[in-house]
Amino acid sequence: MTPVTCDSDGTAGTESDDKNSNGTTNQGGQSQQFTQAGDPMDLDGAEEDDEIVRKHKALCYEDIVLWLVQDPNGGDRDVLAMEVVFRHHKGAKNKRKPTVFLFRENPLPILCPISHILARAIRDDAIGVEGFNKPSRLFSSHTRRSATRVYWKSSMLKTPVFRRSIRTASGWAKSKTEPMKYSTYAFYLDRIGTDLGSEEKWTSYCFRHGHANAQVTGCPQNAYQNSREGFNTHDAFLERDPSADGPTRAFTHVSIKCNPEVPKQIPKAELAKLPPDPEVVRLAKQVEAMARRMRQDYGFIKAAPETVREEYQQLRKDLRSTEKAFRDDMTKVYQEECRRRLHHEELQRRLSEMTVDPELDERAKLEPSVQHQLEERTKLQAVLSDFRQDLDTKATTDRKIRAVELMVLLASRREVRRPTPSTSNSLSQGSIRPGFPDITPAVPNVKVEEVPLVLGETQCIYCVGEEKLPYSRRIRSFGRKSHMWDHVENLHLRYERKVGPFTCRHPR
Repeated sequence: MTPVTCDSDGTAGTESDDKNSNGTTNQGGQSQQFTQAGDPMDLDGAEEDDEIVRKHKALCYEDIVLWLVQDPNGGDRDVLAMEVVFRHHKGAKNKRKPTVFLFRENPLPILCPISHILARAIRDDAIGVEGFNKPSRLFSSHTRRSATRVYWKSSMLKTPVFRRSIRTASGWAKSKTEPMKYSTYAFYLDRIGTDLGSEEKWTSYCFRHGHANAQVTGCPQNAYQNSREGFNTHDAFLERDPSADGPTRAFTHVSIKCNPEVPKQIPKAELAKLPPDPEVVRLAKQVEAMARRMRQDYGFIKAAPETVREEYQQLRKDLRSTEKAFRDDMTKVYQEECRRRLHHEELQRRLSEMTVDPELDERAKLEPSVQHQLEERTKLQAVLSDFRQDLDTKATTDRKIRAVELMVLLASRREVRRPTPSTSNSLSQGSIRPGFPDITPAVPNVKVEEVPLVLGETQCIYCVGEEKLPYSRRIRSFGRKSHMWDHVENLHLRYERKVGPFTCRHPR
């Protein structure tokens, strides 16, 4: 389970493919939701006797059963339980009956799958009974029955729970029918591992293998990203007690090899010192030569025929892909050298019996502070980072309710990716032990004021009406009018309907 399931709609990490993979047509960003006998159909025009068929082999709301169960221990409130039916997992074709997983509440919101699913259901307005749009009404219920099932709306049963983001004229939005692709999920996992400074690549196999180890060995730490044996196999071979001792538990835990001090990318200054990649040099010369030839023949690159421009754009894409591959390879080498240097410095410090500065040691133990663009994400981070286990029942419930409410609010906002500063070249200047790399704060919070009715010549009429964006991004002004028009054409007009009147996006 990963604590990133409830992200803001249309995040910057969304995949670039904006077309539906199944060939369905979009109307204003909305896709056809149901099919009958393989043909698209609209739910409003369907007959009552028509059978609604699933379109995707993904986790849908009909696969999740949410229960309100009376606390057998006589608690102050009912407890939530969840059944998840996996119909399309690996080997499902050879197995007639699907696999059913049972979940119960976890005191920590970050590790509670019910909280994440409930936040998504509230955001999608999927609960069948109107009025349960707040988590407090579910977490503070007292049912008269031993168990009460929470039914979903009939229109949401075939809808995937985790869906991809699509681009519309007004901005990014969650698709109504298209599920999140596995490639996107794998990209998110890899990015989390990179941000944590993990030596190994994070994949879904780590969680699947860790789940099996947790069931077999009963060691809770194996439920994390852990593909290592949880027992001391050496002692087991020597017929000693093979129980999981302290060092074994430490090495099977995910955090022991995660070092956030390792930079995420190689600094530009260090990359410039390396000899250029021959393939990059070859492609760069081809791009430069073709651009020069197009200007000589047609005057401007945009004036060239479409086939010539497509060939030129493909050549530029190949150049960017090759540059990225070379940069990623050098980043791996640079990160490994950083880890090696950190461990060598620590061993040399112990060997020379140097006295560690207490203040420096405390700074190294501090978590890096991150200031997000969205206030909702900052508040949610504080709640999810609260790992206190000694709270009473009311405080634990209030913390969980607050987490679900913030996840619902965050799902209605969109965070704009900003250029990340180059990584500090501290490796070439000295030790990088004295602290974590500085994380520059994002856009400061701006007091939201009324959007002016008359906009400036360099303001985007589409962005001012997108309420998911921060206020500073909605009313921003471009440096030139031409830059604003390029932004409108590339990011908004290309997703507008080609026929029919345009819709004014101004909030007033």
